[in-house]
Amino acid sequence: MAHEKTSGKTVLLLLAAGGGIVAISFVVDRIFGVGTWAAWRIASILHVIGGAYGFFFVRALFFYSRGAHRTVTAHWMETIIFVGGALVLGVMWEWYEFAVDRYHVIAMGGESIMTYADNIGDLLFDAAGALAAAFFLKQYGGRK
Repeated sequence: MAHEKTSGKTVLLLLAAGGGIVAISFVVDRIFGVGTWAAWRIASILHVIGGAYGFFFVRALFFYSRGAHRTVTAHWMETIIFVGGALVLGVMWEWYEFAVDRYHVIAMGGESIMTYADNIGDLLFDAAGALAAAFFLKQYGGRK
């Protein structure tokens, strides 16, 4: 079984890329307005990208920590861990969106734009991105 190594620089680069995705989300909301059809469509695309990002970020953390913990697992289990980790990141993002929405409603007296369907849809787009990343890695860069 081949062991991959990931440097701390790679982890930091991926962390910065995640910050870039969040920044793009803020810019989209400023340009199109929160709750508009255009913002929702772009947010859906960003959730697919975020799911793929989450997959590769969790993968990088896994391989980075492998040196210290000597973790060895089957390839299919790694894939489950990476997809699951991407979904955990997606849930954390939904909690953040919920907190911002509650602040908007309670402190600013605005209307809520959060819906159960939106959250589930966002998580499905996250899952689609993570599974696409897993498929890509299997086809073009991972262990067979």
